[in-house]
Amino acid sequence: MGKGDQTVLFLHGLFGTPEHWRQVMERLSDRYRVIAPQLPVDPQPGRRQHGINAIADLSDQVAELIESRQIDPFVICGNSLGGLVAIDLCARRQDFAKGLVLAGSAGLFEKNPIGGMRPKPSREFVKKTVCGIVHKQELVTNELVDDWHSSIQDRDYVRFVLRVSRATRDRSVEKELTKLDLPTMIIWGQEDTITPPETGREFQRRIKGSKLQFIEDCGHAPNWEQPEAFAEVLDRFLPTCFTD
Repeated sequence: MGKGDQTVLFLHGLFGTPEHWRQVMERLSDRYRVIAPQLPVDPQPGRRQHGINAIADLSDQVAELIESRQIDPFVICGNSLGGLVAIDLCARRQDFAKGLVLAGSAGLFEKNPIGGMRPKPSREFVKKTVCGIVHKQELVTNELVDDWHSSIQDRDYVRFVLRVSRATRDRSVEKELTKLDLPTMIIWGQEDTITPPETGREFQRRIKGSKLQFIEDCGHAPNWEQPEAFAEVLDRFLPTCFTD
């Protein structure tokens, strides 16, 4: 969406979708070009033919997208797994992005939301998992639960999801965070139980010059649960990134 020379790139989490960024994107599209790609972690056929064995596999694909579409200058914004991919990309490619936004990011501590998932999870398991991700329970509709439950009836996809989950768990960015040198905004749900508020504070302590904003009545996906509040924080932060 949007037009202009300045771009904001949004990366979703393991069970997220680009749609979870839509309201934030609509709010910003009158001033920025906003892009939310589908990361290759969804159940579409053919997504897993080359495999995802490490977070670098995902960040390399995001880098390829950025370069092939000539996206520059840009700020990268990631939720959960998307945050970890954004950190990995910024840590390995200094001066690539103009700014970084993290929301419920993995990389320091993350309670595994799919711990104990079996080859064919029950609908009850799926509903409990979704309810643990969001604070606003009205977002957990029957349609959403049915959609997620249907996607993980494929045993091959379940194995793939577990592999990506392990790669997320194994990729610690603790040492890289102190080396990041770009404007960074950390946006965290006050009621996040997957990456609790203290995790957001720890990111702030480790990233030089970073800012931290908590959003109340909000869990692990503030961009989805509280898009207006999320966009307001970006409204204030983004101009500080595009200063050249």
